[in-house]
Amino acid sequence: MRDDLLNEVIGALPGWLVRAQQFNDLVAARLGVSSSDLQALFVLSTEGSLTPGELGRQIGLTTGAASRMVERLVVAELVTRSPDAADRRRVIVTARPEALDEVARHYGPLNEQLRQALGGFDDAGLRALRDFARAAEATTEGLLRAEAPDTPTRTS
Repeated sequence: MRDDLLNEVIGALPGWLVRAQQFNDLVAARLGVSSSDLQALFVLSTEGSLTPGELGRQIGLTTGAASRMVERLVVAELVTRSPDAADRRRVIVTARPEALDEVARHYGPLNEQLRQALGGFDDAGLRALRDFARAAEATTEGLLRAEAPDTPTRTS
């Protein structure tokens, strides 16, 4: 019985992940950016300012691809690029607050509907879902690192 329930939960995830990726692609298209660009904005919103290389590593881009992505985001006025105060040879990329507000606006309806769907869970259930989401992210990240520990996965 427990194995059946575990299989049902795991079996439900691919459909959700596909729909989430489709939604992310829709948001990226509405913003006029690529899915990699949108991922970069997400990373900058959670991690803060990063060098182009650090940002590229976070989303699996080569150094050259990360530099081109940063240039696109600067031209689109979604990020700023400035010299690192500690090391003037380095560049720091920062998401513009208005860009993050625009991204958040696109996710607002989804977040509200998810909030409503989660409203039926008690606190213990919400903590379990939170813990599962964190564990799923860490597991997936671990597998990505194991498959290509030092190699960025994308060049665009």
